[in-house]
Amino acid sequence: MRSVGKFYDDKNFPRGFNRSGVFTIGEAQLLENFGRTMRGLADGSLFPETENEQEFLAEISGTTEIHTSYAKCWSKYVNKTTNKVRSYTLCVSQRKQNNNDYEDDDVDTDLDI
Repeated sequence: MRSVGKFYDDKNFPRGFNRSGVFTIGEAQLLENFGRTMRGLADGSLFPETENEQEFLAEISGTTEIHTSYAKCWSKYVNKTTNKVRSYTLCVSQRKQNNNDYEDDDVDTDLDI
């Protein structure tokens, strides 16, 4: 695969691919060195020139099974940048029900837990 320059994604990985904790060292180097080519092939702005690039396109388009390191790395990158991470908490604010048996104007029965 050809290299058309270094690939950086400051929006999703502002500290770089190496320091993100998502990619291995080898994957980070592949993305950095060949990421522009992979992105260009994926979005159609570059045309495949070699057999490796044609195989990469076939793998990421889903016509063949992914087995090259380029396609594995690119699919991992796309998965991490397009899927939103959901955060769940256990803290929920609830309102207590008013107890009709005990009514006193001096005591506030609507408490937040």
